[in-house]
Amino acid sequence: MISPILRQTSALILARRQPEYRRFLHSRIDFGEQLIGIKGARGCGKTTVLLQHAQSCGLEASRILYIACDHPAMVDVDLYALAQTFYQEGGQLLLIDEIHKSKGFAVHLKAIRDTFDLQVIFSGSSALRLEHELADLSRRAVVHELPVLSLREFMEIETGQQFAAYALPDILANHANLAANVMQTLRPIEQFKKYLRYGAYPFYRESFDNYTSKLLEVINLTIDSDLASLYSIAPDKLDKLKKLLYMLCSTDPVELNISKLSAGWVRPGRRFRAISTA
Repeated sequence: MISPILRQTSALILARRQPEYRRFLHSRIDFGEQLIGIKGARGCGKTTVLLQHAQSCGLEASRILYIACDHPAMVDVDLYALAQTFYQEGGQLLLIDEIHKSKGFAVHLKAIRDTFDLQVIFSGSSALRLEHELADLSRRAVVHELPVLSLREFMEIETGQQFAAYALPDILANHANLAANVMQTLRPIEQFKKYLRYGAYPFYRESFDNYTSKLLEVINLTIDSDLASLYSIAPDKLDKLKKLLYMLCSTDPVELNISKLSAGWVRPGRRFRAISTA
């Protein structure tokens, strides 16, 4: 039996109003596949893609179950057993968020795919762990990558207009005409400056004031959770990684010397110290 808490949580989340804007990946996914994966950085919009599909697929709410593997109610829950119960009760679409939090998830997904006539769409924020675990699913799962917002997507969200996507060779060969077309409806430099400040992650729409703190939370979770669990890094090394990242983000671009970084050094005239990662 599926936990009532999971059922209630799923119903509440599926009932939420989702953004009207759809990321480019939504139109590229073949939702006719039985096992679909979406990987990408935390906060880039993977959950929104899952929920937008759930609300537009035409299935009754009782046929859809959304679960997040980082939810307290999912501790020690067997994914295969949950999928079996859901299928036996008439389920058709199982959405699994943050699947990298479930131990041995690849084995469970393989068994679910081979056993039940059930569509499973899963997402994961730890790309490294997903790459490590999904090797055996290469013939069963179609895995897509969702990057952060592009400048084009950011401008579409900000203005409500649609802009065509162009390949780099087209831009290099015809940039003057393409730029002239864009400038008829907006000021691209103005939008680009906004994009550099807060445009990479869709959650900027929730609060401009809290964007920086949320971005910092994404970085900390990636280091403290994803990297730590995958490579068993000691806590003191995690602090050094954060200091190194801060140094790289705060200084002018330079060509890094890996030997000096691993040994530890101080650049004259700089406030920042290269941190040993050995």
